[in-house]
Amino acid sequence: MSDAQETTVQSDDRASLVANPPVTSHAARPSTGRMIRLLATVGALVFGYAVWLPWAIITTTIDGKPLRSVLVDPAVAITSSLVRVGDLSLSPFVLAAFSMLGLLLAPLLWRPADSLLGAIASHLFGLWVIFATILVVVFGISPLVSGTAQPVSPLPPDSTSATRTGMLALGFWVAAVALVPLWIAVIGLLVSEWRRHAFWHLPGGDSDAPRSLIQLPGGAALNLGLIIWAVGFFSVGWAALNCSQTPLLSGSCQGIPASSALFAGLAQMNDNPAITSTTDPRILLLLDPGITRYAIGTLLGVGALLIFLGVWLRAVTRVFCIWTTLWLLATVSLAGIAIWGVGAIIAFPGRYAFPPGVWTAQSGIYITLLGLIIALVGLATLSVAALRRKAVE
Repeated sequence: MSDAQETTVQSDDRASLVANPPVTSHAARPSTGRMIRLLATVGALVFGYAVWLPWAIITTTIDGKPLRSVLVDPAVAITSSLVRVGDLSLSPFVLAAFSMLGLLLAPLLWRPADSLLGAIASHLFGLWVIFATILVVVFGISPLVSGTAQPVSPLPPDSTSATRTGMLALGFWVAAVALVPLWIAVIGLLVSEWRRHAFWHLPGGDSDAPRSLIQLPGGAALNLGLIIWAVGFFSVGWAALNCSQTPLLSGSCQGIPASSALFAGLAQMNDNPAITSTTDPRILLLLDPGITRYAIGTLLGVGALLIFLGVWLRAVTRVFCIWTTLWLLATVSLAGIAIWGVGAIIAFPGRYAFPPGVWTAQSGIYITLLGLIIALVGLATLSVAALRRKAVE
């Protein structure tokens, strides 16, 4: 073979390599990206759940006589000033929203690799993980959970001495373990964003894609269902006291909202917990009913808003359909617990701090379920469209 022929063959080989790059390097990067995002999502879910589990068991001793031990989670500890975060005084709403923030940011982390919105979400997620770590560290080093008796001030009436002794419970360690995948995910996400400079340069991955014909009724049904669900869940009563009106759209009493019914449902699930050990595995099931006051409403409400905006911005992909499906599953499950709570309120109102009387179910239940059914139909239509488009690509 002559030198000219050899040079031609080498040039052809280089051209072939450029036109057909190795598959392994391109396949590895998306796989790694999905694993990082999965770690972030699972970590946010576990931490958001763990925040509402007991982090400590506190025993109060008055005049040498120990009283019944109580289970304390971060919401109770911080709002009751048992554990202080410097001079900050966190409101229940701020703490509830903070506990759900990681889960609300998680869907945005699954945006395309060159998405500016995904890059912003990665940085916000990193800030959330920093504050989550501070919360765990401050709680863990608090004198109240050191196992040493701490004086109570001011003293209870007719007593000469009072102390509190606390020990860290299983919920704290679950939250601490959740920080491990969260930090791994944050480092991986930020390194990836910084290498692409996605945060500083507006990329082109967020351009609108044309809607297929089947997406129009699907998106309209999904958003209509979300609106109806929001009205039934947040505005219309689920149970009312001494109401003689028929529970229809125009004749229903206002009554209590879904959050109160959900509170009763969770309280019924956690009835009579006989927990005396900090490592009792039943602690993992003792979700604080206080999560229903702000946290669940924030999670579901903001999640519904993100879905609504996703449909409006034409960001309907397979990932979008998966997240919407997860939202619907969570919402249906919580609606079932709330309906169970309505039954508990009707049967035993005094047990859940409701006034005695004749309690009846109201139209909020039916409006909420109607909205979820319509949203499910719309999601099914959009999922078919997303799968067809993926098959064509």
